[in-house]
Amino acid sequence: MQALLWDMDGVLAEVSRSYRAAIVATAAAFGATVTDDDVEVAKLAGDANNDWVLTHKLVHNKVAGASATLAEITAKFEEIYQGTASAPGLCSLETLITAKGLLVELNRRLPKGMAIVTGRPKKDCDKFLADHGLEPLFPVRVCMEDGPPKPSPAPILLALQRLNVPASQVAMIGDTVDDITAAVRASVLAYGVITPGAYANAVLQYTTAPIVTKLLSVGAKRVLRPGCDELLDEIPVTAVAAGERRGKIHRQTKETSIHVDLDLDGNGTSDISTGIGFLDHMLDAVAKHGRFNLVLKCKGDTWIDDHHTTEDCGLALGEAFDMALGPRKDIARFGSALVPLDEALSRVIVDISSRGCSAVAMDLRRPSIGTLSTEMIPHFFVSFASAARLTLHVDVVKGENDHHKAEASFKAFARALRQAVALDPTAGVPSTKGMLA
Repeated sequence: MQALLWDMDGVLAEVSRSYRAAIVATAAAFGATVTDDDVEVAKLAGDANNDWVLTHKLVHNKVAGASATLAEITAKFEEIYQGTASAPGLCSLETLITAKGLLVELNRRLPKGMAIVTGRPKKDCDKFLADHGLEPLFPVRVCMEDGPPKPSPAPILLALQRLNVPASQVAMIGDTVDDITAAVRASVLAYGVITPGAYANAVLQYTTAPIVTKLLSVGAKRVLRPGCDELLDEIPVTAVAAGERRGKIHRQTKETSIHVDLDLDGNGTSDISTGIGFLDHMLDAVAKHGRFNLVLKCKGDTWIDDHHTTEDCGLALGEAFDMALGPRKDIARFGSALVPLDEALSRVIVDISSRGCSAVAMDLRRPSIGTLSTEMIPHFFVSFASAARLTLHVDVVKGENDHHKAEASFKAFARALRQAVALDPTAGVPSTKGMLA
């Protein structure tokens, strides 16, 4: 298992008081009496992924000669769900079903990470993830606007493409017939999930909820309890391929939220967004010249200044580097590079020593380069060395232009790291102490 695809409603988000209630309330506004049971039966039957379309269908089934158009029903539904200036929307009642800690741990175990595949509009999907601090865990999101809805396999196939992972190494998690059908059609493993309400009713009645049998009948491998904690047994820690050197970190503070996915044996691809343009540029250079695959996404309090974001990006990247190295054996350990950029020349020396130590002398003179203050550039290197537990020397040998000096230093940093992490099966543990852990 390399990646997980998650439906949102009923799986991550408890929607019985939001989307489901909005269906009932919207139908009532057009003279139709629709119950929760009616909604459940429609969802159980399948082809009911779009709640606007489902509400329109229910109204016309309940009211003979109903004339309400889909556009009219959609507008009323959105008014009830989103709220107005005078009335809060039902969306405010949504809660997170799956524990955030569980999601963080599953993401750590999965080499290709996780994605959302939902019938929600993108703005509703993004809002729920932001409200619960889950955005870094789901960098890939396939929503209503991205194509035909489930049970079509198209949304799942698009997620696979964006994750760059084959169907045979992926599972889809959903609570409806449409979710499981789409997964089967896309040739990915399917896990069903029972919603909290259906699970509670089944427990109270000492019976099996009808949805369980239905999901199994259309192809679910098994049906999970609300919260999906059984996935820890389905996706063990050994899911990371043997020999793969990869570190995935989610670092959350009151000042920053950072997601890092680092593959030491990549080809130099990167997806960087820190909110600080010059820092993005430098981290792109690190990935390219270190031949690392690097995803780094940060949302930080840059309205204050650049300190917290720059420092925490250095720490998070260092933590991911430390994780990717694993037991620190069969590596070169030492690396060095001299890199020029026009008149500037920078030297970086690395020792993967398991001791965080740094000495940085860059002689930067301008107050800032772009929106990155020059005092934070050495601090980035210091933060990285501390979290990565290595010795790092960065020296600008000569140069006049601060942009050139900084860029030459980051490129030298990348080249030195590349040397130091190079595989050497004759090295064993490259220390006379017998350990570098």
